[in-house]
Amino acid sequence: MTHSSTMKGLWPVLAKTYSAALVGVDATLVEVEAHIGAGLPGVYIVGLADASISESRDRMKTAMLNSQLPWPKTKVVVNLSPAGLRKSGSHFDLSIICAILIGSLREDMVRAHLQDTMFLGEVGLDGSIKPVRGVLPALRAAKAFGVTQCIIPNQNAAEAALLDGLDVMTAGHVLDIVSWARGENPLPNAGHQLPNATTPMLDMADVAGQDEARYAAEIAAAGGHHMMMVGPPGSGKSMIAARIPGLLPPLQAEECVAVTSIHSVVGTSFTSPVVSAPFVAPHHSVSRAGLLGGGSGHPLPGAVSLAHHGVLFLDEVSEIPAAVLDSLRLPLENGLVRMVRRQQEITFPAQFQLVMAANTCRCGADTPSKCTCSAALRQRFLGNVSGPLRDRVDLFVRTHAHGAVLGVGSSESSPQIAERVAVARERAAQRWARAGLEGTNNARMNPHRLRREFPADEAAMAYLAALLADGALSQRGVDRSLKVAWTIADLQGSQIPTLDHVAQAIDLHATSEQLGVAV
Repeated sequence: MTHSSTMKGLWPVLAKTYSAALVGVDATLVEVEAHIGAGLPGVYIVGLADASISESRDRMKTAMLNSQLPWPKTKVVVNLSPAGLRKSGSHFDLSIICAILIGSLREDMVRAHLQDTMFLGEVGLDGSIKPVRGVLPALRAAKAFGVTQCIIPNQNAAEAALLDGLDVMTAGHVLDIVSWARGENPLPNAGHQLPNATTPMLDMADVAGQDEARYAAEIAAAGGHHMMMVGPPGSGKSMIAARIPGLLPPLQAEECVAVTSIHSVVGTSFTSPVVSAPFVAPHHSVSRAGLLGGGSGHPLPGAVSLAHHGVLFLDEVSEIPAAVLDSLRLPLENGLVRMVRRQQEITFPAQFQLVMAANTCRCGADTPSKCTCSAALRQRFLGNVSGPLRDRVDLFVRTHAHGAVLGVGSSESSPQIAERVAVARERAAQRWARAGLEGTNNARMNPHRLRREFPADEAAMAYLAALLADGALSQRGVDRSLKVAWTIADLQGSQIPTLDHVAQAIDLHATSEQLGVAV
């Protein structure tokens, strides 16, 4: 056989697999084309790949050689399409190596199995396949673009089980994929199921006393209201906040996929998907980027997005800079975070329930008579909580010192309270659905429409009007009280808020004098 006939029999070879590029918490399908043809030996990756992808060339070659697989001794060109989309991440390793395998093995059965399949995974020097971030968003992109077969790392199987309509298999080594492609051994299937919550939730029965704060937590859970607790150190503020997720219903299937996708991008959902309301409690030294998300290159979601459909708890709120706290205003208003990177707008979902906690003053005294702070220091304390942020908090409550904690109070467990919360949320959901407002809750209800179409009873509205006329309540205070009153009415099974419900709502939004702090 002449040299020219050999060249004709071997070259060119073109293979195609799929991967995905992460954009925020979503993903875009990426075609991975590998061309093996004449030229000086080497791998050339084109298509706006960043350093993490370009540096994978030597890693992939070593992995194939250590796995006793042939590596092309000619020129290999890998194209990542669309070429105008920036791509980053080690999860491209497996799709590139499988595209090259199609050409290097030259087996029809291998081509039939690997061609047009999505591969996600980082490949080690020994050929092992390591877990990667963003598997669930990538699989959602594959499903949207009509790709039906995907292979992912074994450790990412849990999040993949949330999706149906896809044949998702898992592998732990490149040789496992080759063996499957040759028809020798099957690969495990990730399956499809929505797992039950396995993490035990904290019980509200553990909280002694603090009846008002416990009741406020129940109202917050039932209506989606933001809440702030003020009290001396050790009075149970953090305990109550940590137990609010246990009062919320389990995530629906769509919510579970959305929340797990966010955690998948960050890399916190390898072992199990998120099926319960998340609880995120960043340290009080958190930066604006840590709270909202950010980073150079490919930005990652922050705490507000990790708390999507759950609770964001800010403890020691007096220690958080005012600029960081004020950055919460837009996410609280819009339910999302927008940022621009490299002339591209990236959106992170952020529909969370805010719970804040603080001491009564710098020294933490429970009563003014025991306080050792100066009048000026007391006045400045919690001054970092701005008026616009305060306006978005519906419930302000006071926790008490240890003497009050030892008092006899309710010992209801979280499941008992959660049952009432579920009934109240369902009652509200049906009411708003009849009004064409599916998916909303009492806290997010439009105030103008609430006053016009869903007022309280006549006596309650007259009471609110009198307080507004006297200047005791602002217009926002009236709207806030009406929203909370509807939640109290839902918890008590009333068809419409009464004067008593409105009075309770007003009491639960304490003034700064009631709290004893300058908020």
